Amino acid sequence: MNPSTSSGLAPSTSSAVYGWMGTILRVNLTTGEIKREALNPELARMYIGARGLGTKILYDELDIHCDPLSPENMLIFINGPLSMTLGLSSGRNTVITKSPLTGTVCSSNAGGYFPAAFKTAGYDAIIFTGKAASPVYLSINDDKVQLKDATPYWGLSCVETDHALKQTVNPRQRSETKTSCIGPAGENLVRFAGIANDGHRLAARSGVGAVMGSKNLKAIVMRGTQGIKIAEPEEVLRSNVIADHIKTMDLGLVFEEFGTPLFVDVLGAVNAMPTQNFRAGFFEDGDLISGAAMYDRTIIRKKGCVACALNCARNTRLPSDSKYKGHGDGPEYESLYSFGSNLLINDIDAVTKMNYICNEMGMDTIDAGVTLSALMELYEMGLITEKEIGFPLEWRDADASIRLLEMIAHAEGFGKEAGRGGRYLAEKYGAPQVFMGSKGQGFSAYHPRAMVGQGLLFATSPEGGNHTTGNTIQREINGIPEPMDPLTPEGKPALVKKNQDETAFIESLGLCVFPYMFLENGLEVFTDFYNAVIGEKYTLEETYRMGERIFNLERMFNARLGFSRKDDYLPPRLTEEPHPEGHGEGNVVPLQLMLDEYYALRGWSADGIPTPEKLKELGLA
Repeated sequence: MNPSTSSGLAPSTSSAVYGWMGTILRVNLTTGEIKREALNPELARMYIGARGLGTKILYDELDIHCDPLSPENMLIFINGPLSMTLGLSSGRNTVITKSPLTGTVCSSNAGGYFPAAFKTAGYDAIIFTGKAASPVYLSINDDKVQLKDATPYWGLSCVETDHALKQTVNPRQRSETKTSCIGPAGENLVRFAGIANDGHRLAARSGVGAVMGSKNLKAIVMRGTQGIKIAEPEEVLRSNVIADHIKTMDLGLVFEEFGTPLFVDVLGAVNAMPTQNFRAGFFEDGDLISGAAMYDRTIIRKKGCVACALNCARNTRLPSDSKYKGHGDGPEYESLYSFGSNLLINDIDAVTKMNYICNEMGMDTIDAGVTLSALMELYEMGLITEKEIGFPLEWRDADASIRLLEMIAHAEGFGKEAGRGGRYLAEKYGAPQVFMGSKGQGFSAYHPRAMVGQGLLFATSPEGGNHTTGNTIQREINGIPEPMDPLTPEGKPALVKKNQDETAFIESLGLCVFPYMFLENGLEVFTDFYNAVIGEKYTLEETYRMGERIFNLERMFNARLGFSRKDDYLPPRLTEEPHPEGHGEGNVVPLQLMLDEYYALRGWSADGIPTPEKLKELGLA
C-alpha cells in the first residue's frame, strides 16, 4: 500500500434516510482497501446508532477472544441519528472497540466540533480493521477518502497534531477541517490512552487511544459539506426551547457559571468526593481546587461543543506567577478529583498542569489519577520503593505526580509499567485491594459509601468504573425529581436499571447525557426529539426497550468472554470498611444484596447472565 495515494472511490450513491446519512465506510489498514456500504436500516432502527449500533457491529463481526491490541481488533467511529441535528447537545461521536484496559466491550464518546464534520461528510460510521505497516492518517473531504503517511506527525501531542494536519490537509479551509487523533500515550499503547477531538476533547475512557495506536492510525482529518435530512424540522427546533429552559433552572444557572467543577462543592458537602484513594469522602482543602478557585486563577472563558445546551467546558491558562506553564481546556470535576482530592494535592495550578499533560498526551485523567493514587498507597505500604519508581511518590507530591505522568505518556522507565493501569500495578505488587475500580477501570469522582446506588452502577457498568452509563447523582444527591436516601439500598436496583437503559438509548442517539440529567422527563423529551428527526412515532415504552436491548447486548458481549457476577464487584474498602466521619459515617455498600434484586429486575440469572427468555423478549435471540 502507498499511503499517499487516493482510494479511488467513486462518490457515494446511497440514499440518506431521515437522521442517518446512509453510508458506512470500511478501512482495512493492513491492505489499504477502503470500501463503502449502505447502512442496514433494520439494524439502525433496532440499535439506533453510536453506542448501540457500534456495539452490534462489534458483537457480530469481531473475533471476541482477540487481543485488544492486535490487528484483529476493530475500531469503530460512529455517529447517531441525532448527531449534528443542532438541538439539545447533539454534537457527539462514539468510539467502540474491545478495551485493552478491561478486556470488555467499551464505548467512549467525545464532543467538540469533529462530530459535526463527521456527520456532514456523509458517514454514519467508519470501521477500521487490521494494522498499517507504518503510521497513517485518514483524510476525508466529503466523497474524497485517502490514507496518507503520518510519519511526520508521529510523536506530536494531540494539540500539535490538530494544528499541523489542518494546515497540511486543507490550508485554505482550516476552520472547516476537524481532527480526531491520538498523542504519544496512544502511540505508546498506554492502556488508558484516549482519542482527542479538535486537540482537546477526549473520548478518554477504556483505552480506545491505545487501540488506535496499535493500528498505527494517528488521526482522522475530516471536512464535510453535506446536509442532514430531518423529518420535522419545526419539532426539532423545539428542543432548543428546552435547552433554553435548562439554562434558566437553578442548577442549570450554576452549572453554566461554574461548569462541572461546581461538583467539588456539591459532593464535598455530602462526604461523597473521593479523597486519598477513597479512604474518605471529604477533602478539607476542597475550596482550593473548586470552581471558584479556577475562576480566581485560571479561567479565560466558557466553552461548549457544537450544538451545546450548557457550555460546561472551560478554556484556561496558568497565570504568569505560577511555577507551571500552559493553557488549554479544563480541568473538569473528574480531573479535580483524580489529581486533587484523591492525591491530597491542593494546588489548583498543579492539578491544571496535570490535566493539560493528559489532554496533550492523550490520556484519560480519571484512570491516570486512579493509577497514581494506587501507587501512592503501595509506596506508603512499602510494597513499591523509590528505587523501582526512580523517585519518591508520596501523598501531596504534585511535582512527582507530574513527572510520572510524563513518563507514562512516553513509556519511559517505570512509566511503561504504570501505563498498564492501577489494577495491574496493585496485583503485581501484592495488594489488589488498593485499586479503586471495577473490571480494571478506575472509578470516577463519586464515593459509593455516601451514595450506594452509584456503587451498584460502578459494579454493573459494562466497561467497569464508569459513571456515564447511568449516574445516580441527580436522585441520590440532588433529589431530582424527588429526594432519595443515598445511604440505603432501597430503590437503588430499580434506579440503576432505569438510568442505565435510558442512558444507553440517549448515547445511541449521538447526544450528550447532561441535558437528560437536568430534566425530570428526560426520556420523554428525547423520544420526541428522536421521532421528529427520523419521522417515526415511537412510544416511551418502545424507546426504553431500545435502551434495554442495547444494555443487554453489551452484557452478552462480556458474558461470551466469561464475565459474570464475580466481575460485578467493588473493592473491600467500599463494601467492608465503614465510611469515616461525616455524612454516611459508618456506612458500607451492601452490594450483594442490591445485586440480587438488580439481576431479578433485569431478568438475568443469579449469576448475572441474561436468560433466554429475556433475550427473546428483547429481540436478541
